[in-house]
Amino acid sequence: MSDAPKPSEHSAPMSREWHYHPELPVKYAPYWGLPPKVKVLARWIFQNWLQFSDRSIFLMLAFVVAFWLQPVASDQGVISVEWIIWVFLRNWGLLLVVAGGLHFWFYGIDGQGKLLKYDPRPYMKRKNALYKFGYQTWDNMYYSMVFGASILSTLECFLRWMYGSGLINTLSFWAHPVWFILLFPLLALWQSFHFYVVHLFLHQPFIYRHVHAVHHRNVNTGPWSGMSMHPVEATGYLSAILIVLVLPSHPVHMLFLGYWLMLGAASSHSGYEAIWARDRQALLLGAFFHQLHHRYYECNYGNAEMPWDKWFGSFHDGSEEATAATRARKRRMHAR
Repeated sequence: MSDAPKPSEHSAPMSREWHYHPELPVKYAPYWGLPPKVKVLARWIFQNWLQFSDRSIFLMLAFVVAFWLQPVASDQGVISVEWIIWVFLRNWGLLLVVAGGLHFWFYGIDGQGKLLKYDPRPYMKRKNALYKFGYQTWDNMYYSMVFGASILSTLECFLRWMYGSGLINTLSFWAHPVWFILLFPLLALWQSFHFYVVHLFLHQPFIYRHVHAVHHRNVNTGPWSGMSMHPVEATGYLSAILIVLVLPSHPVHMLFLGYWLMLGAASSHSGYEAIWARDRQALLLGAFFHQLHHRYYECNYGNAEMPWDKWFGSFHDGSEEATAATRARKRRMHAR
């Protein structure tokens, strides 16, 4: 655990639109800084991959499943309800624990009030006809469990069958240790590119209206908002996992990417910078980059792993100047 500033301790002036935000302007992962700052990059890698974070938790979980709970073996080269049902049950259970646990802490027992909460408005708990079943949480849980976790489980079963039947080779750590390790951050970069391309497509007017609008019902997000997607969107988003069909990999890489996509969506949509307990930052969740997208829509289509939005002119760095520019851009888009 590490110390983190409380809102009242924030050194920079707070934007009037937010209850809390990290230090502005929002920055990308330091892979792309020129000239490279080795110390900054090493610290970022340590904090995100080796320290206690949502990313490192998903990484450890992937190893536990891949090498202990349900390793891929030759028997999975044969379609069988016996092993398939465990994949579905585990993914439903993991999403229930992660999204449900975060929701319970932040919005159930109000574990830290508004401390480190981005949006000053309370999470929607009142009945609203916008949502299926009338409530935001119920709507989000329905789409997340029925479509999100189920679609990921289907893709995982397909890939387990491919590994098990020998149609794609399993990469051994002992044979290729450097590639085995490097593939984890490379998969995170791949996910960033894939997400940007898919997300940009989802914002085309016709697709947005009939598909992506389901996800954007969540302006003030919560953990269950992350995988609350129309099944077409969920399929496109989760299809990033299919990269292992062409990249030499081990099932642990496939599982990490799957958990990063599904469980990471829950943590990154929590609406908070971190879990704060016993006057300390217990777990960093921060995804203010994407929170800006949910507030202003036509910006930050990618994530902070790669600067796609900066390169293509849709970057919102959290400043009021960027808000004005994004709103002007949105007006021009609607006018066209």
